[in-house]
Amino acid sequence: MNKDVVSQVVAFLSAAMMFLGTLNIHFEWLTKDSINAFGVVLTAAIALGITLYGIYKNHFGFTQKAKQQKAWLKKEGKL
Repeated sequence: MNKDVVSQVVAFLSAAMMFLGTLNIHFEWLTKDSINAFGVVLTAAIALGITLYGIYKNHFGFTQKAKQQKAWLKKEGKL
């Protein structure tokens, strides 16, 4: 899924670059290399977000259900 999202964003930016080129609007920073680099950064950002969410859910469960589950795990000796 992450790869698909990144591919769609990179394809959109590439299409926008080509469209602007047909209008003789050129941005020196908007090149194929900069779009590919943005794709790499976007992939890393998505992976970081998923990892941070996992850490948050596993270590900082603030809901009542999470507190009950943690207490049960301690009682059963599984934590």
